[in-house]
Amino acid sequence: MRCVLALLALAFRFTDACTAYAVGKGASVDGSVMLSHSEDSSNTHDPRIAFVPAADHEEGSKMPVYPDGENYPRFVGVDRGSTYEPVGAQKATKPLGYIDQVSHTMAYIDSTYAMQNECHLMFGESTASSAFRALDKAADGGTALFCVNELTRVAAQRVCSAREAIKLMGSLAEEHGFYGADGGAGEVLMVGDTEEVFIFHILSDPTKKSAIWVAQRVPDDHAAVIANCFSIREVDLDDSHTFLGSSNMKSIALEYGLWDGKGLLDFSGAFSGGEYASKYYTGRRVWDGYRRFAPSLKLNPEYGSFKLDRPYPVSVKVDKKLSVHDLMAASRSHYEGTEFDMTKGLAAGPFGSPDRYGEGKGQPGYSKPPQGAWERTVGLFRTTGTKIITANSNLPDAAAGTVWWAAGDSSKSVYVPSMVSAGSVPMSLSLGNEAELDRGSAFWAHRYIANLVQLRYNLMIRDVNANAKHWEDRATDVVQTEIYQACRKKCSPEQIRAKLDAHAAGVLNATWSLADQLMVKFANGGLTTGLRPDGSVESVNLGYPWWWYALVGTYVMHGNEHPKRVGNLPGGETWGTGAAEKPGPPSSFLVARLGSLRTALAAHSPAGWLALGCATALVSAGFLTRRGRDVFIRGGSEKAPRVATAVPEDGYTAFAA
Repeated sequence: MRCVLALLALAFRFTDACTAYAVGKGASVDGSVMLSHSEDSSNTHDPRIAFVPAADHEEGSKMPVYPDGENYPRFVGVDRGSTYEPVGAQKATKPLGYIDQVSHTMAYIDSTYAMQNECHLMFGESTASSAFRALDKAADGGTALFCVNELTRVAAQRVCSAREAIKLMGSLAEEHGFYGADGGAGEVLMVGDTEEVFIFHILSDPTKKSAIWVAQRVPDDHAAVIANCFSIREVDLDDSHTFLGSSNMKSIALEYGLWDGKGLLDFSGAFSGGEYASKYYTGRRVWDGYRRFAPSLKLNPEYGSFKLDRPYPVSVKVDKKLSVHDLMAASRSHYEGTEFDMTKGLAAGPFGSPDRYGEGKGQPGYSKPPQGAWERTVGLFRTTGTKIITANSNLPDAAAGTVWWAAGDSSKSVYVPSMVSAGSVPMSLSLGNEAELDRGSAFWAHRYIANLVQLRYNLMIRDVNANAKHWEDRATDVVQTEIYQACRKKCSPEQIRAKLDAHAAGVLNATWSLADQLMVKFANGGLTTGLRPDGSVESVNLGYPWWWYALVGTYVMHGNEHPKRVGNLPGGETWGTGAAEKPGPPSSFLVARLGSLRTALAAHSPAGWLALGCATALVSAGFLTRRGRDVFIRGGSEKAPRVATAVPEDGYTAFAA
């Protein structure tokens, strides 16, 4: 079984990175401009969101510019609202430098980046590799003042439109220098307002004291996906409706041999470093988004080089108009139902978990894994939170902008709405750090659930999804019916706040209650459904799927024992503890269908084919018996046992011994 154990020992590198979507107003069901951004991170990032109030400033005052703060606490001080005020021994964050302040700054909702301001300007982000990089002024030899986080905050405080924001951020970076996050030297933003949305790319220039940047408008009937790589190709700055950009991009590209000067400049071809971390790290997520938004294109998930082959367009015309709920579904994707489905295969474990951890660096008993990588999913266990932001010019101003925030991993969380017009964010969204469990924190409620479902993911996630659907449907009613309709007449910040706070509190309480219910229902490998009429407990042992018993090689059957199969669960699984069915001679038990194994164990991946090879080797060695596409533990007769009829074409049958 060494080949199987080798597969279980695999662990692969991961890096902080994010997935972002943008949807034009003509591509949404209600005329909203929409964008989405997952803040993918590690175990030290700050999971809080905060309301930063508007403020007036004295003439001649200076605005501090702070460093790239993502770990908890991302910022400590008194000039960004109550969420960031110092607690305990926390010390105020020191600025890297200052720029001239304006007389009035607007309110906005903040996370690692500014999310949306009071006039509905909004931002999403995704780090990218790039040709040039710089360090911040506090670093040894550092020269740059601005990171992308601070650029979004300055724009959120000062301007209302996406075009104004892009020009302001670009000019500040050119004047004061730009440095990227540690995961890559460049940055991508989705920048939108009530009318339009842009993709914005920025990186340092070669002097490390200025910046190169470009922005491309997403057509109104299009959607775009960004996944840690530049995507803008040919740039025509004469087309000012579609493009904005720095004047230095062509001269720098020529000077450094990144462009031959013929035709239009290919911005990504010149300045992108391509996919970082691994092949398909970017492309698989882009493909997944476009297969959802424009399935008629039938885009190929395979390519040679993401940068050179240009396998996907910058944006696509959507096949059908998209809703907030479509973006919620996309943000949770583990490629379910595709050949890259991360809930299938040996690496998903016996209960189909899509989560794949990185290597255990520096830990006793761990060794460096083989070269390679897991598929990089959109829904991700290490996400701090995901936002979906909408802006709609057809609605009353107080109700025109909404920030939907899923604390933690969105695939195991609930999207909760907040609005700048409320004058605050729900308390549960503004609490929490990753070192202290806080039952008042939405982040901790959903993180608790996300880890609890690893006990038996394939069944427990159904209850998690049902909870999310209930509360997200309810949130749609709160926002679209109660708040929108109230604001068409007259609504106050207090009224909006009361509705949003009450809804968020309901989600928090329901999520902690769900955690208790899941523990009762699935404890100790069983399924407990309640008390019978006579007061006894209704429970059944679920055990493991039989293909897992066979592959781990530690389960021994004695004498005339046979597996027991009683009843069916949704999805083709079987379970039970009733009288044993005798399917044939002892040990004549179906392990898997090879066709299913080939699909489930991630076809086209080395791990998948190695697992298939292991099964084949076990057949050759005599441990397993193969008849056609079916594999049995050795000892069966030439007649296919009756249990074989219970095995679906697309999965495995689970038995309780």
